[in-house]
Amino acid sequence: MAPYAKPREVTSLDDCYFYHSMDIPGHGFVRGPWDHRDGVDAYLGNVPLQAKRVLEVGTASGFFCYEMEQRGAEVVSYDLSDDYSWDVVPYAQYDHESFDAERRAHLRQINNAWWLAHSAHDSKAKVVYGTVYEIPEEIGRVEVATFGNVLRHVRDPFLALEKALRLTTETAIVTENPSLRYSLPQMVMEPLKPSMAFLPNHEKVQPRESWWHFTPGIIRKMLGVLGFEDTKVNYHLHRWEGQRTLLFTVVGRRTRPLPNND
Repeated sequence: MAPYAKPREVTSLDDCYFYHSMDIPGHGFVRGPWDHRDGVDAYLGNVPLQAKRVLEVGTASGFFCYEMEQRGAEVVSYDLSDDYSWDVVPYAQYDHESFDAERRAHLRQINNAWWLAHSAHDSKAKVVYGTVYEIPEEIGRVEVATFGNVLRHVRDPFLALEKALRLTTETAIVTENPSLRYSLPQMVMEPLKPSMAFLPNHEKVQPRESWWHFTPGIIRKMLGVLGFEDTKVNYHLHRWEGQRTLLFTVVGRRTRPLPNND
């Protein structure tokens, strides 16, 4: 049996942090920094999800989990809980222990938001907690894996992809935020030299929770190495803190046999 988390009863919005703006039955509209309500299908690469089993890596407060269920998917969500440390940048200049405690408390509120929405939506989705580097094979095979603005937050994005895609039989969906501040020069050179930018700045001690910006081409190359050689890219606009923000999604189709996990 896969290590699914036990259901958690959460009834108060005060115990939650919502990463996404969403409408929750019985609670109404809740506001989060990201508002994807007008761009769900573009964010998910316009991939049909009816009757697909989906591994959603980085579910946060669950907006896309429940949207995918509404589109006919069986969803297994995956995320950190407060039992785990965030993959923060290990600057020598600050108190990691205190920051880790803050992040764990924040994670607890994010997990609470998922469970409150799970109950309100009468969801059948299951959730597994752990790090992206230890996604358990006991989850079993899925047709689709999604990474929604996840890879920029992890030290080893390729390993995170590898751990999920070794379970994925058909389609990988990777969505990221190509900050023009960091990656416009790289995007101009994209046809010739796909690349990624290392974000941590020791002089500013920022960012603490993000490592990378990617061009679509570097995601396509990673997917190709992992057996998803048939790829396409679409760009779309969403809102971050009310501001229109550009995102891209890479959809990769498996073209090589699933690895032997025995």
